[in-house]
Formats: sequence, C-alpha cells, structure tokens
Amino acid sequence: MFLARVTLASVLAFSFPSNTPWDKPANQWTAADTNKILEDSPWAPGKVTIEAKFTQKHTDLPTGLISDSSINTQNTNNIRGVQLSKGGTPDYYVKWMSAKTMRLALEKMHRMRTNAAGAQLPLKVEESPDYVIAIEGDEPMRIIRDAKEDLHDTVFVELDNGFTLDLASVQYIDGPDADPLRTEFHFLREIEGKPAIDTDSEKVIFHLRATAKKELPNRQNAIAIRVDFHPKEMRAQNVPDL
Repeated sequence: MFLARVTLASVLAFSFPSNTPWDKPANQWTAADTNKILEDSPWAPGKVTIEAKFTQKHTDLPTGLISDSSINTQNTNNIRGVQLSKGGTPDYYVKWMSAKTMRLALEKMHRMRTNAAGAQLPLKVEESPDYVIAIEGDEPMRIIRDAKEDLHDTVFVELDNGFTLDLASVQYIDGPDADPLRTEFHFLREIEGKPAIDTDSEKVIFHLRATAKKELPNRQNAIAIRVDFHPKEMRAQNVPDL
C-alpha cells in the first residue's frame, strides 16, 4: 500500500506543469518564460528596488557605541548601512547576473531575436567564477563610471549574518554586442575556502551609491539604491543558482 502511494505521488508530480519557468529545462522556455526570468524573478527583483541614503558610521572605542561623529575615528571599525527614503522605484533593472538561469535566459532571448543559426542546439553556460550583480542602462553606467566616490566603499552586499561582502571589481559591458548594456559588480564566491554566501540565506542586500563628478543639466546625476535578493528562493529545478 505504501509503495502504491509513493508511485502514485511520483506520477502526479510529473503530470502537472511547473509553476515557474525556472522549474523547467531552459530549452522548454517560451518567450514569455524568458521575459519573466529577465524581468520578474528571484534573480531580477526590480519591483523591490527602493531609494536609499548611504551612511558610514564607526564604533566609538571608549564607549563601544555606534556613532557618526567625525571626532576620533582613527583605528575604529566602520559600520556601513543605509537610511531608507520614500522615493519612487528607479526605472532600471538590477539583476543577479552570475546565475546560470539569468545567463541562459539572455542566450535564449538573443537566439529568438536574431534567429541565430543553431537555435535548436541545447543552451549551455559555464559557471561564473564570481558572484555578479548588474545594473542595466547607459545612465547608471555614466554615473558609476565617473563616480566621485571610491566604489569599493559604496558598493557592497549585506549578508544576513551581519557581515558584508566587499566589491572585488567592476566591468562595463558596453560594446556593440552588449545586450543589455550594463555595469557588472563582481564579488568573490569564496572567502578562505568557504562560500561567501550561504545558499539557504533568507535575504542578502545589494547596496550601491554613486554621484557623477560631472553633473549634466536635466539628467539624473546620482544613484543610491538597495535591492533585496533571497538566495533561498534562487533555485532552478530545485538546485541553488547564485
């Protein structure tokens, strides 16, 4: 009787279609599936992007309290964070670009747009050596590329254990074949031989602040955002995908 129930459960599991595109093999994705992955998925949570004001405080040595005072800041631990504002949602996407799901969706979209030769061949991408978070668009790239700030101080990932993952490098994907045009922020996958991000984390937060050295009239000249990602939900066919 128990075996019959297990067999029936197995049959039923394969009888119903997957609820989300990333539960299916990439070759089965439709154009709608691909768009959803690229614009409304755990790897592209554009709707939860909000404005933020970056702050940097420090631990006061005599008292142990966190302070933003500019007095006696030498040899103290910096505490990075944000103060949330009530601004509107920016009109650009921030994506977890190192995930295979995201890069497979990009390749699928390119094939559909260009009717490329070999479009029926299996989709395949290699493992990304870094965690990569990308912000799309030429305006963000203009600001970030010419930022007043040292991006290593103002771009980081806040982990759910209270630590932060520091920026390793920045790449600007803006050549003639760039689709989409984007700025990529790279973070180390491993620290001292261990994964930098726990795949079962409830939430990690990407922080970015940049102000253009050269301000242009009637243009956006600063970016200050945070984006919440949920690694526990970033799974493709039930396999973690960061």
